Amino acid sequence: MLILRIGLNFVSYFFVEAIIIQLIHTLLGYKVINKWLTIFFIMITAVPIVCLENHILGSMPGWLKEFIQDYYLICRLILYCVVFKTFSIKILYIFGLIVTINQICSNLIRTICDEKIVNIVLYFSEIIILEVIVFYMKKKNKVEIYRQVIASLPKKLYILILIMLLIAAIFVMGSTMEKHEIYEKYLLLPSMIGLVISTIAIIKIGISETEKKSAVDLLSKQVESQIGYYEKINKIYGEFRSFRHDYKNHVLCLRGLIAADKKEEALEYMNTMQDMSSVGKNKYHTGNVIIDALLDDKSEKAEKVNTKLEFNGIVPTSGISNADLCVIMANAIDNAIEACSKDESEKEKTIKADADFKQGYFFFKASNPMFEEVKFKGKNKVATSKSDKEHHGFGVANIVRTAEKYDGTAEISTDNNEFTIDVQLLLKQA
Repeated sequence: MLILRIGLNFVSYFFVEAIIIQLIHTLLGYKVINKWLTIFFIMITAVPIVCLENHILGSMPGWLKEFIQDYYLICRLILYCVVFKTFSIKILYIFGLIVTINQICSNLIRTICDEKIVNIVLYFSEIIILEVIVFYMKKKNKVEIYRQVIASLPKKLYILILIMLLIAAIFVMGSTMEKHEIYEKYLLLPSMIGLVISTIAIIKIGISETEKKSAVDLLSKQVESQIGYYEKINKIYGEFRSFRHDYKNHVLCLRGLIAADKKEEALEYMNTMQDMSSVGKNKYHTGNVIIDALLDDKSEKAEKVNTKLEFNGIVPTSGISNADLCVIMANAIDNAIEACSKDESEKEKTIKADADFKQGYFFFKASNPMFEEVKFKGKNKVATSKSDKEHHGFGVANIVRTAEKYDGTAEISTDNNEFTIDVQLLLKQA
């Protein structure tokens, strides 16, 4: 019976380690040194622990038992490092995760199973759970996704998850041990404190990751907008080059009409030539071609909600990047257009935007009529009225952040039923 139990333990342990190695390979993409060497190393670590667990370990002093078990865990970690020819913090994390979960399951199984078959039940449970995980990842073709997630997770989160699992193991151990008072006296309070601290830390990481995601989403939209502005500029220059290419032919035609004393036809031909050039259609001349394209784009959007965009002033081409100019001006005007779209009347609205730079400073102000109450959740922090609050309400915050990047300020006011954002920042020296 003892030999059968040892054999089952050995086989079970062998398959558990094989699946763990497969899991590490699947999650991290590490390759094993050699299939047969891997099997050999698993067998080396399996033999002593299986024998000790079933024959000698039970009669050993407590300190020696703990020493052998710790030594066994170190041997398992060395096994993974040797098999994959590397020592990685991620291998250590997966190992710690499996060991901690193993301890929790072991304590739970001991409450419902005979001590003689605890290890066998535990090993088979691990085999089933780990194999299901590996099968699921491969079946759903999500291996690359999981690898990217693991690669992008903050190291703090790795540590916190391990701490949470360790605390869970302590709770399970305390609930299953005979002398509960020892657990309550020495482990309960530190475990509760650790649990609260870990929970708060995980919440903070979650908030930080959500903010990063929202910022990335917003940045992606702004990049797409800038690409659109550049495309518009290229289109304008393309049409201008096309017009210039045919300029000589147009001049010949005009000369022919004038020579034939056909003045009306000549004037009509000149008007046609003007229509051919998109350069003459520019609504805005800010001194910055990127912002000209931006304002032209925003003007078209404003017209769709019966709103006129008025701009006065000039915009610098140095001292501040075009990307940051777009963040400030695009967000301010987009918010103004959004506010004007709330008006249900047919009355035409006007968005006023002014820009200037002098003595090393850039000034920008945008104002629009208000058609609903604007709520603030702090200084210069506007509460979004949109239902998707997770991905909106960052426009003003990004304007403020960009202004601070240039040692400047962005002030919001809501006077006389008008919303105004006033930006002042210091231009950087070339």
